[in-house]
Amino acid sequence: MTARARLLLWAPVALLVAFQFWLSSQSTLPSPGFSFPGLDKIEHAAYFFLMGLLAYRAARFGEGCRRRTATVAVVLGGLLLGILDEVHQSFVPARGMEALDVAADAAGTLVASLAGEGLLRGLGLDRVTR
Repeated sequence: MTARARLLLWAPVALLVAFQFWLSSQSTLPSPGFSFPGLDKIEHAAYFFLMGLLAYRAARFGEGCRRRTATVAVVLGGLLLGILDEVHQSFVPARGMEALDVAADAAGTLVASLAGEGLLRGLGLDRVTR
């Protein structure tokens, strides 16, 4: 794979990680204008689903990792990022650590990895320029 192709595959993942770091640095977060119990966990899972899906695509179809290897790497990466994110938040005023946020993060990447193969193939995103 060319350096350009690798950059195009991994850049969206890196941008989402950077945005996540920025969000975690904020004492208050933007609100969607509505709320219900558990909304923040859904937001965590959805964000990490998107990040996990993009990482799965890059690993599986760009780097050529086997399905199991890509799944394990994405889920462990999501779990590690979720833990680091919560630790980072613990140093931000008015924020704290929450284990259920890490669980939602890991769940998002797990669902992305398990559904990623079929979803990406169905959308035609399993073919990348090498």
